[in-house]
Amino acid sequence: MIKIRGLKKSFGGLNVLKDVNLDVNQGEVAAVIGPSGTGKSTLLRCVNYLEVPDEGVIRIGDVEIDAAKHHKKDIYALRKQSAMIFQSFNLFNNKTILDNVALALEVVQKKNKKQARQEAVEILKKVGLDDKAGAYPSTLSGGQQQRVAIGRAMILNPKVLLFDEPTSALDPYLVGEVLAVIKGIVKEHNTTMLIVTHEMEFAKEAADRVIFMDEGCIVEEGTPRQIFENPKEEKTRQFLAHSLNKE
Repeated sequence: MIKIRGLKKSFGGLNVLKDVNLDVNQGEVAAVIGPSGTGKSTLLRCVNYLEVPDEGVIRIGDVEIDAAKHHKKDIYALRKQSAMIFQSFNLFNNKTILDNVALALEVVQKKNKKQARQEAVEILKKVGLDDKAGAYPSTLSGGQQQRVAIGRAMILNPKVLLFDEPTSALDPYLVGEVLAVIKGIVKEHNTTMLIVTHEMEFAKEAADRVIFMDEGCIVEEGTPRQIFENPKEEKTRQFLAHSLNKE
């Protein structure tokens, strides 16, 4: 579903991504972990061209872009394959929860307001917030706001969901409700997900595969059990020892 080959990205003289190669299969949940500043979020942003790579080929579904030769229409086609959920929710505070979710259908798919709102209600049911349809974001908890953001991403029926630290802005006791929604989406929709996270327990619970990055490279990948219980690389062992002690 996601295929990345030879991905490179620099900011000034800093090489943030160094020849990254990655495959994520249909219906797979892949969690990307690693130290801060190691290129995890940049990788995610390059996947849907919020950041334009310096080099490399990215394929989502049947849409492929080569950084060396692409056009705006190619980027638009690629972005239609995925939706991104940010740590900061990015909801419109002056719109109700229902309107926040329905807006994408009205703007992107040009559906009429009535139809868009009907579909939005169904999505809100799936994330357990249909009773909050008329509320405004400021009245919701962080966990509820993130569930709205997930619903807004889901409503366009993307092939891939990209999560950039979806629980980092949440209190620990709110993480579980977001995890439950993600698990529910996987079970019901078989949606492919690429999740950048710094929370090891979240990665253990949510992912089919864990990818450890360091200094702009993929150092190691495997099942959660392989990575957390028997990592092969010394860098992985050091990172996990530090991270798990902090938790």
